[in-house]
Amino acid sequence: MTGRTMAGRCALVALTAVSSAGAEAVQAQAARGANPNAPKLMVSACRTDDKALAVLCADKVRSQIEGDISYRSIYVRTKDDVENALRQSGYDPAVALGPGDATALAKTISADLYVDVTVSKTAAGLKATAAAIPQRDANLVQPLGTFEGARIEAVAQQISKSFSDVFDKTWERQKNCFTFVRERRYPEAQKAIDDGLKANPNSTWMRYCQLNLAKDQRAGADAIIKVAEAIRQFDPMSRTVLSELVPRYDAAGNKEKKLAALQDLQKADPTNSSLQAQIANDIAAMGDFEKALPIVQKAVADNPGDLNLIRTYWNVLIALNRTKEAIQVGDEMVKLDTAAADSAYYSRSWRMAGQIADTAKAISLLHAAGAKFPKVVEFPRTESALLRATGKTAESVAAAKRALAANPNERGMRASLVLGLLGESPPNFDGAMAMVKEMQAAKEDSATVAGSAVSIGNRMRTSLAADSVRAKGGDAEAVKAASHKVYATTAWADSLAKGTPTAAQGNFVMGVAAMSLGQIYLTEAGDIGRKLSDDIKAQKPDAAKQRAMMAEAYPRACALTNKANEYMTVASGAVPQGGRFAPDAARQAMGAIQQMNPYIEQMTKAYCKAP
Repeated sequence: MTGRTMAGRCALVALTAVSSAGAEAVQAQAARGANPNAPKLMVSACRTDDKALAVLCADKVRSQIEGDISYRSIYVRTKDDVENALRQSGYDPAVALGPGDATALAKTISADLYVDVTVSKTAAGLKATAAAIPQRDANLVQPLGTFEGARIEAVAQQISKSFSDVFDKTWERQKNCFTFVRERRYPEAQKAIDDGLKANPNSTWMRYCQLNLAKDQRAGADAIIKVAEAIRQFDPMSRTVLSELVPRYDAAGNKEKKLAALQDLQKADPTNSSLQAQIANDIAAMGDFEKALPIVQKAVADNPGDLNLIRTYWNVLIALNRTKEAIQVGDEMVKLDTAAADSAYYSRSWRMAGQIADTAKAISLLHAAGAKFPKVVEFPRTESALLRATGKTAESVAAAKRALAANPNERGMRASLVLGLLGESPPNFDGAMAMVKEMQAAKEDSATVAGSAVSIGNRMRTSLAADSVRAKGGDAEAVKAASHKVYATTAWADSLAKGTPTAAQGNFVMGVAAMSLGQIYLTEAGDIGRKLSDDIKAQKPDAAKQRAMMAEAYPRACALTNKANEYMTVASGAVPQGGRFAPDAARQAMGAIQQMNPYIEQMTKAYCKAP
């Protein structure tokens, strides 16, 4: 239960404490001539797992202090005051209170300060650590020391003696000192500090006031650090001091001291998840990711759903190249908060997926990123390339179109789209050529334009080859039409490739296409000659009829032979130029051309003369 809850639940208890047991105590005190203005002290159950010992410890410390210090100097709240308030608030009087609840209870029963004791059993008896704490600020801890004894009474006597010394020498001085600082009566505050530390050199109360004075006077960082470090000599886990030192060390560039202070602060405040994240971040910033990892892993386990901790965990895993785990943690992070899925998250995540060859995950991340950030061209552009690499051509084309929508001037995107369109089944040649024309209109790099055009021509050459057309049921006319389309496209590509790095490939592709078309015309011319010869043998015409048959056939065969020669001439010039691109294939093609050239010469002599 929190201190705030304690304060609420004790609202009615305060009336009981003051009107019943408290009233009797006040009457008894008045009868003895007690000082009504004396500070009031609370002692509640000591901190231990043994409830009986917790209550006994508190009883002994309470009664010992009551006996050691004059009732005119301090009034010790009775056991009934404390336990009645606790019971009526739903607390177990045998369980020690946390700082917040202890302060709330002290305020409720009008105690000005309280003694906090932690006790444990040892082989020789008991060991206790005690501190005095003002009700107004639970952070102003004044350690009383650590004490041992065979019996609880002996331990209580030592605690009481230490408390009496601290109370007598510094209680009023520290109150006055804080008042002086608040009222900016700095010389008087300094005198109170000097007197208090002279009377009790171990006083943290006076040093806390000294810290306040230094800050109020805007003292230099070194002076403030010096006072804070002096307090830590007596109270190493002071949250107030540690919270002060962390930013001071950071500003001074003392990373090691800052980290040590942070780690101590986290021990003093173990439920503070932001501290755990800061510690891990600071260790990571120092480059010690291996050391940061177990700290942040534990912090995440202890604080499920804490986005800051999960983000730190993610960054540490990335730094350690624990990529698969980082991807999984990243997924959880964006489930907790979709705002965490910013463009930087997606950029880092898809690359990590690529590092571990999880292409499907990379594509998924890129697609989600593109949907969330449609103006960031990186995501659809990369998605398109990965989809094309995995054979998902239609999806690749769609992603490439999204990339162009994000940035119509994105260089290389249309070239990528050309490859995607060529990868469709059947290849989308018209779409690919239209895209090249868009590239030209956009004045894209001539080499890129040429490369795309040549890719179209080459893909068309293999896709519309004679064997492929025949395999799909095409007749001779279909084969010829396809070959003309191939040649026209490769010639167009070759014209764009001139003077670019793809010029040799353009020459080769066009040359082979020309050779194929020339071969078709040569075959057709030969077919006319063979048919004429067969008809003459079969019909055995007279000389006049034979001349008439030859007069009809020869011009047609001659025209076809001339066409064959035209395309073979193109091929003879282009293929050698393409040798730089594909030397072996160029040699084979030239061999075929050289074999066909004698036939062209023979047919020219035979058919291109008067019969």
